[in-house]
Amino acid sequence: MLEIEKVLFLALKAFHPWEISVKLPDSEGAIYVENRMIVAVELYKKDKVLKDFAAFKEIIKRRKEIEKLDIFPLRNKIENRMSCDVYCVMQILEEIEAVTPGEKSWIEEFLLNLISLDSNWIVNLHSAVFKGKLYLKDRKYIDAYFLDKITKEVFTGKEALKRIIDHRDEIQTAELQPMKELFQEKFSVGFMEFFGMLNDEQ
Repeated sequence: MLEIEKVLFLALKAFHPWEISVKLPDSEGAIYVENRMIVAVELYKKDKVLKDFAAFKEIIKRRKEIEKLDIFPLRNKIENRMSCDVYCVMQILEEIEAVTPGEKSWIEEFLLNLISLDSNWIVNLHSAVFKGKLYLKDRKYIDAYFLDKITKEVFTGKEALKRIIDHRDEIQTAELQPMKELFQEKFSVGFMEFFGMLNDEQ
């Protein structure tokens, strides 16, 4: 089955407008993407209709229940009622995860999905024991920062990346900020290498 996050990120990267149809056990809906933004969402239940942000959050919250997911070119013009770009989608995913924790792999999926994006980001990571940053440029992680809140030790580069991966299950929040200036590339880790690092034996 297609995963809603992967389909969304692919649609948000494309110039062509898309309609993503979603079927849940008790409802059906659609997510409309145009100009690299979600412009509208509708979710029809038996007794009510949810629209836009309320509908999108409901779909994301229940994404494990999705029975069928289809994507096809958008045929009709849709009024832009949301203007929710990649950053907005990431914030909503983070908000939903904060409300419904417990998926061990959410941060892994989040960080892997980021590598599929064309835009460059600084990813701010927070936990009770550390503060970290990952620098994402041209679909690769190029630098990292790790502050141990207990020992006050600071690490950068590949050692910081290793420590973030080792402590990923402790991450409580992940915030994105656009990378506005160029950072020196201290290493280069793409999708497959990062995927391998996540799956190495601890």
